[in-house]
Amino acid sequence: MSELVSIIVPIYNVENYLRMCLDSIENQTYSNIEVLLINDGSPDSSGEICQEYVARDSRFHYFEKENGGLSDARNYGIERSNGKYLTFIDSDDWVEPTYIDDMYQAALKNDSEIVVSNYTQFDVKENHYLVHVWDDYYEETYERKELINRLPLLERRDYSFVTSWGILFNRSLFDNIQFPKGKLIEDGRTNYKLFAKSSCSTYINKSLYIYRIGREGSIINTVTEKLLIDKLEYVLERLAIYTIKGWNSFNEKENTLGYIRKGWEEAKEAGLQDTEIFRRYTEILELIDND
Repeated sequence: MSELVSIIVPIYNVENYLRMCLDSIENQTYSNIEVLLINDGSPDSSGEICQEYVARDSRFHYFEKENGGLSDARNYGIERSNGKYLTFIDSDDWVEPTYIDDMYQAALKNDSEIVVSNYTQFDVKENHYLVHVWDDYYEETYERKELINRLPLLERRDYSFVTSWGILFNRSLFDNIQFPKGKLIEDGRTNYKLFAKSSCSTYINKSLYIYRIGREGSIINTVTEKLLIDKLEYVLERLAIYTIKGWNSFNEKENTLGYIRKGWEEAKEAGLQDTEIFRRYTEILELIDND
């Protein structure tokens, strides 16, 4: 018998995109799902739209909570999920009909606790798709140590390993791991810890998730002091763990340095040279570059 898969959908101010997302979930070829719709204090009509799906499909379940951000909404959903596996779908995105089925079959075939799929971007402003998968279908399966050592390189190659959407997780991996409430870069801060717990993970080279970019109201590309603070905290925490654990610290150091240099450049371009976080980036880079 197929296992129950929990689909967690955090929702905030997406009334113009929500139906497309929920229709794609309702039409999954894999039917043994529960869909947790987490209304994170959305002031628009998203709640009413959710109720339409709950009324007609018993697999959909609706929850309302005070606004706490994406991480808090995901954690809320995880706590209330019942599936052996779970996945996250952002409410302004949508998925292919075989999104769950393909990842679930790969999990069974390879005895994997995590399955990573690929994605396609849809640019709202330009009204076109940006395709990331050109090769034929293939699978790559990694044991824990191999993946954690290769992760810095895989992240540079493919954004699929950085995001938390587009991935099927064994729910047990979230025991004692939560998304960081109130922090940005929540996906990257959480994923590497889950990969480090997974005994076996599989990547499937198939685009199953459609990631919407450039929509009105999106702040994902806005550089702020908070973003720079959270980014620095994340990369230094991760480097410390890699170093202490004796993982592939050389590639992780390269990743960290790249993040710091990019953060410094972003701060400068955003006119944040007079901020404390810009001073911290500058100080770190001067120490690194000083022979």
